[in-house]
Amino acid sequence: MKQLLRDIQDRLFGAADTVCLQRAALVTEAWQRHADEPAPLRRALALRHVLEHMTIDVTTNPIFAGNTSSAPRAWMLLPEHGLNVDAQVAIEHEDLRGFLNDKVPAPLRSYWIDLASPGGAGHLAVDLDLIVNRGLRSVLDQIDRHADAGDADQQTYRKAMRMAVDAVIAWSHRCADVAAATAQVCDDPVVARCHRRVAEACRHVPEHPARNLLEGLQAIALTHVAMALEGQRLSVSIGLPDRALACFAPEAAADPDAAADLVGAFLLRLAANSYLGKGSKTQAITIGGADHEGRDCCNAVTIAFLDAFDRVPVADPHLFLRWHDALHGPVRQRALAMLSRGRSMPLLVHDRPTVCGFVEAGVAPGDASDYCVIGCNELGIPGRLFDSAVSLGGAYNDLELLNRTLLQLPDPEAIGDMSALLAKLAPTYESQIRGGLSHREATQRQMAQTMPTPLTTSLMRDSAARGRDLMVAMPYRVPCIYTRGLANAANALAAIQHLVFTEMRVTLGQLIAAMHHNLDEPSIGRLLEAAPKWGNDDDGADRWATALVALRRQVLDKLAAEGLPRPVVCHVVRSLHHVDGARIGASLDGRHAGTPVGDSLGGITGTMRQGPTAMLASVLKLDAARDFAGGTNLNLTLPPGQAQPAILEALIEGFFGDGGQELQISVLDAAQLREAQRHPERFCDLVIRVAGLNARFVELSRIEQDELIARAVAAAGDLSTISILAS
Repeated sequence: MKQLLRDIQDRLFGAADTVCLQRAALVTEAWQRHADEPAPLRRALALRHVLEHMTIDVTTNPIFAGNTSSAPRAWMLLPEHGLNVDAQVAIEHEDLRGFLNDKVPAPLRSYWIDLASPGGAGHLAVDLDLIVNRGLRSVLDQIDRHADAGDADQQTYRKAMRMAVDAVIAWSHRCADVAAATAQVCDDPVVARCHRRVAEACRHVPEHPARNLLEGLQAIALTHVAMALEGQRLSVSIGLPDRALACFAPEAAADPDAAADLVGAFLLRLAANSYLGKGSKTQAITIGGADHEGRDCCNAVTIAFLDAFDRVPVADPHLFLRWHDALHGPVRQRALAMLSRGRSMPLLVHDRPTVCGFVEAGVAPGDASDYCVIGCNELGIPGRLFDSAVSLGGAYNDLELLNRTLLQLPDPEAIGDMSALLAKLAPTYESQIRGGLSHREATQRQMAQTMPTPLTTSLMRDSAARGRDLMVAMPYRVPCIYTRGLANAANALAAIQHLVFTEMRVTLGQLIAAMHHNLDEPSIGRLLEAAPKWGNDDDGADRWATALVALRRQVLDKLAAEGLPRPVVCHVVRSLHHVDGARIGASLDGRHAGTPVGDSLGGITGTMRQGPTAMLASVLKLDAARDFAGGTNLNLTLPPGQAQPAILEALIEGFFGDGGQELQISVLDAAQLREAQRHPERFCDLVIRVAGLNARFVELSRIEQDELIARAVAAAGDLSTISILAS
C-alpha cells in the first residue's frame, strides 16, 4: 500500500498543468439544450449531463474514485463563471499567469463571454453526517416529503435538487462499473483489489450510509468532487470528518497504520481536484475540538488524519486542529511533533474565543461548537452557516482606507491631534462597509437567481424544507466582512502620532506630501522606519490597532441600529497582500507604492524586533471573540533550532490561554529554502505555509519564495526571546 501511495503521489505531483475541456464542453451543450428551463433546473440538467458523459478515471488513484478532469492537473474549467486564471494563483505560480489565454477554443469563449455570471462562491462546508451516516437516499426522501410545499419557485427548486442528487447517485454507480471493469483487466493483484473495493463502495455510497471507514471517505470524496463539477470554486472545505466518521474509530484504532494509509489516499484524491491545476483550492480539513459541553471529540480517526498528513506531502487540502484545554494528549503531542519538524500543519484554532464569537453572532451553542475552518482561515458551521466565510464584496484594507482619508484632507495642518484624524477616518469606514454590505446582498440574490447550486444546497441541513438556494436561505445568515492591512495602518498611525504630535519632527502636511512623492525623501524614510511598530508589545504602537478595530465596531453599531445585518469580521490574506499592495500608494508605515502590505494580523516582517512572544502579546490586545468572530490569519515563523515541541506548546498555551484565536506556525530554515531555489528537484516534497494556504515550495513563484526566505531570516534574529521559553 505504501508503494501504491507513492506511485499515486508521483503521478499527481509529477504531472504538468494542462487543460481538460470535457466539463466546459458538456456544460455548454446542456446550457444550449435547456436554454428555456428555469435556472435551477438548467443547472441540475447541466450537472447531470456532465456526470453522465465525463471520463471516469480510476487509474490515477485506484484507492478512491471521483475525478474532476480526465488527467491529473488538467484544469477543469467553469466557463459559466469566467475563463481567467485567479489573480492570487497567478501571483503564487508565475508560470500560470495567462495560462488559459491560448487553451480555450474561440467558440467556447465567445459563447460564454456575455453569459458568465457570478456563482459558485465556494467558501462553504456541507453536512458530512448526512453524507456519511444517512446517505443521499435520505435527502431524496426529504425532498419528496416537501415536494408540494410552498410556492411554485420552491417546488421547482426541489425538483432541481432531486435531479442533481439522483445524478450523483447514478454517477457513483458509473464509477463502480468502471472500477469493476478495470479490475478484470488489471494484472497487479494489489491494484486489482483496490479497484474491486472501489466498485463495492461506489455501489453503496453515497446513496446509502457508509459501512466502514473506506466507504465513509469514499462518500465524502464523491460528493466533494460532484460539488466542484457543479460549479463551486475555491474553498469548498471538508468540515469535521473525524466527527462524521467517529463510528469507524474502532476500525481505525484496530489498525492505525492501515487507517492512516487510507486517509492518505483520500487526501491525494482531494489534492487531484483539478480546478486551478496546481493552484491551491484551500480545501480545509478541521479535526479535534470539544462539543458544547466541553467534551473532547478526538478519536482514532483524528489520529489517522494527523498521521496521514505527516506521511503524504499534500499542500492542499490543508489541516486545522481545534485546540482546547482538554485536547486528547496523543493528538496534542502528534501535532506539536509535526509542527516542530516543519510540516507547517496542523494549523491551530482555539475553541473558546471561536465558539463565543459565534454565540455572540446569534448561533446556538450546540451549533457553534460544531464550527470548522473554511478556506484559508475563515470560519463557518458545516451545513448550517457559510455566509461568515464569504466576502462577496464586503472587504476592505485598513491601510487603503487610511491612505484615502489622508490624501483627501483639504487642510492637513488643521488636524490638531489623533482624535481629530480618527474622526475624519470614520466616514471613510462607514461608506466602505455600508457599500460592501449592500453589494453583498445584491450579489447573493443575483447568484441565487442566475447560477443556483441545487446539489450543494441539498447537502445543507433542512434544505428540502426551505426549497431555496443556499445563497438566500440557510439555517443561519451571518454575513462577513473581510479585512486586511491592519498592521500597516497601525504602523502608519503610530508614525503620525510619534513624529507629528509627540516629537513634532514634521507636520502632517509634510508627511502627506512625501506620500505623493513615494517617500523618496531619505530623511522622511528614516523617520518612518524608526517610529514605533505594531507587533513588539509596545503600547504606543499597539493602541492604534485597537483604535482602528474600535472605529470599525462603532460603524457596525451604527449600521445595526439602522436595521442592517451585523456582520462578523474575518482577517484573511492568502496572497491578497500582493493584490492590495499593487493598487495602494506609498503609506506612512514606510511602505512604497505598489509593494505588498502585511501578510498576517501579526507584525510586518522585519519590524518585529522583540521576538514572537512580544508579537503574540500585541495581538492579544485585540478581542478575537468580539472583533474577529469570522477568523484571523496570524503567521508565526520560527527557526528550526528553536521550535522544539516544549517551546511550541508554551507559545500555544500562553497565547490561547489569554484569548488568542488562531495560529499558523511555520518552522522555516532560510538556508534550506535557498537551497531549494537552487536545486528544486531535491525538495519536491517540501510543503510550507504561506499566508492562508499551504504550498509545495518549489512550485511557488519567485516573489513568494523570496517572501518566505525573508520571514525565515527575520525569525532567525529572534533567537534570544525564544530561548527564554526553553529555559
